[in-house]
Amino acid sequence: MRLALLCILLLLSMPALAAQEVEIIELRHRTVEDVLPVLEPLVEPGGALSGMNGHLIVRTSPGNLQELRKVLSVIDRPARQLLIRVSQNRETSGTSRSLGVSGAVEVGDNVRVVAPGGNTPGGTGVEVRSGGSAAGVYGQDVRHSASSGADQFVRVMDGGEAFIRVGRSLAVPFRRVEVRPGGVRAGQGVVYVDIGQGFSAVPRLSGDRVTIEISPQFDSLAGRGRDVETQSLSTTVTGRLGEWIELGGGASRTEENTGSATGAATQETRDTRSVWLLVEEVR
Repeated sequence: MRLALLCILLLLSMPALAAQEVEIIELRHRTVEDVLPVLEPLVEPGGALSGMNGHLIVRTSPGNLQELRKVLSVIDRPARQLLIRVSQNRETSGTSRSLGVSGAVEVGDNVRVVAPGGNTPGGTGVEVRSGGSAAGVYGQDVRHSASSGADQFVRVMDGGEAFIRVGRSLAVPFRRVEVRPGGVRAGQGVVYVDIGQGFSAVPRLSGDRVTIEISPQFDSLAGRGRDVETQSLSTTVTGRLGEWIELGGGASRTEENTGSATGAATQETRDTRSVWLLVEEVR
């Protein structure tokens, strides 16, 4: 009885197996790795799909093969080319104000009161004299500003990975002292620290909108070149092609006040940073 049932099942399956065909399809724009995950779930039971060297090998029925070709005509298209622009800017400004008095006042024949001080370079002052006494008022108001930035761009395919970085290696000398059982050993050398500006990005298109994973970085020397200031962020944003997108930024403000019996001074510094992104399609 079991043998008869098995024979019936084989006879029923033979027409379906006989109806299947083997087809080799050449891919024009996409790779095998790109299309296999999309097509494999669409292959009917009993069929098979594989690929190598830019070709798909399909074994399935004519009807299912036609469905697979329809889907393949949609996904096997040229990848869209994109141009990614990142603008990183920094603006610093500061003011320095000071005000003080100086002079000498005679009180009687043998007493003289002196207030030290004097004009500050770049400042202004007024001095009044009367007899053996003199008094002066001086002040200073200095303003300064500076700006720096980096505008970079790179071309990449939709879904591809892009990276660009421009900078230099900074030589940093060091000295090392080791204490060992046999004595003290000193050594010196140089290490190199990479500083620069750049970004990495992975864009994905959906119509005229783009979703992009991006990580820009901006390094700069501070002071007399001994310190390195860094700025970095990592985010995923969505926007329209051809429109600037603000990725982030920051602002800081410091104020320092000093004073004495004969004067006072105020220093204020502002630091503003911004990062912008633009993605355009290259046709």
